[in-house]
Amino acid sequence: MMKLLLLSLLVCNIAYSQWSPVKTFNTTSKIQSINAFDFINEQNGFLISPYNPPSGSTNTFYRTIDGGITWDSLTTVEGDFKCIVMVTDSIIYAAGNLIVNPGSYQSKQIYRSMDAGQTWSQHEIFNTIGILENDCMVFTNDSTGFVSCYDGLFYTNNYGTNWTLLNSPSGQFPVNLGSEVASFYNNDVYLTNTTSLAAQTTIIDCFGIGGVGFTSSYGDTIIRSNFCNDGWGNILFALTISELGGNTTVLHFFEDGIYDVAINPSGIFANSGRPLRSIDGGQSFFKQDCTLPSDSVLVFLRLDFVDNNTAFALALNYDSSFFKLMKTTNAGGITTNYVTQPLQNVGLTNDADELSLQVYPNPAINELNIESSSLIEQLEICDLTGRSLSKYTGIQSTHFEVDCRFLHSGNYLVKVSSEGKTVVRQVRVM
Repeated sequence: MMKLLLLSLLVCNIAYSQWSPVKTFNTTSKIQSINAFDFINEQNGFLISPYNPPSGSTNTFYRTIDGGITWDSLTTVEGDFKCIVMVTDSIIYAAGNLIVNPGSYQSKQIYRSMDAGQTWSQHEIFNTIGILENDCMVFTNDSTGFVSCYDGLFYTNNYGTNWTLLNSPSGQFPVNLGSEVASFYNNDVYLTNTTSLAAQTTIIDCFGIGGVGFTSSYGDTIIRSNFCNDGWGNILFALTISELGGNTTVLHFFEDGIYDVAINPSGIFANSGRPLRSIDGGQSFFKQDCTLPSDSVLVFLRLDFVDNNTAFALALNYDSSFFKLMKTTNAGGITTNYVTQPLQNVGLTNDADELSLQVYPNPAINELNIESSSLIEQLEICDLTGRSLSKYTGIQSTHFEVDCRFLHSGNYLVKVSSEGKTVVRQVRVM
């Protein structure tokens, strides 16, 4: 028995070491919440940390030059910034909004640094309703970039000093396809030629209209996550893999939300609580879910590859609310926990969770219902960075209703605690 236990621990640590913790951000850290991060190589990266005092919101831009071990504060700006892009070691762009009140006009802003974050200049894109979200910006070279939102796709070719509307609407998630930039609006993919700026629309069906959550691209292949309707009124989380001008494959993951996606020569990747990797074009996935006991509820959120094999990920421990910056140098490796079922039948719940939880309707408009197999002790609504937006304690019921009209349209996490267990579900609010 002792030999078996030691062997199990050895296998667990080998698998865990493929994603290793670089930095833990806890209550003693100057950084306690993270909106976005980006690495240009294995050593140099930037992140945005929000602060929300009663009078408004501010964001601080931090830089690391030692692979995420230490972070230096460079500048603090007003507003709500959720996207940062390192084009080179020296040229960095951050996108966000100066006003963040529901229904109010939002001033879309770009902050630009040409000297590795030492100084920043501010440039307005436009002023209208709606906000810029995560992954709203992509640059095809150091001076030419695109920002996408529900109002349209905006373009600059002079380092972000001036911006021009190309087409409207075009969704919120632009990706680089080399000679083209693709942006998304429900099931429509808008392609813009980066030289002529000519735009065209390609329809990619995903079993009914669904909101795009995250996107990535490599060559002429696009991968994205969706909320999809199966025709019976059920909302499914899905990965869609499309070759432009070719085939489209839809891979369903029924229960847990997908927090981020990536695609490169090493495979197809998705964060759905644990990082997943496919090396056969999405026919099957390795589930990299072996962690230390202290990280039993560690949920991977953001994913950023700096080359074919080296990647950083942001993970959140729901027991402690601590963020961890994770790193791999072998694309997450291959664990022994291999998912062999057809993807249409893969459920990505934690097998250790015996708590049955239903969250509906999803998407929600005004009200969200939570049904649990045991008494709900605490319920928390968080954004995708893990920041708590609302907490309900002492519920002691198997059913609970949440008035979600205080939330902006977007994706959120519902964290339910019962009998010593914690279960997390992703929900979309319309």
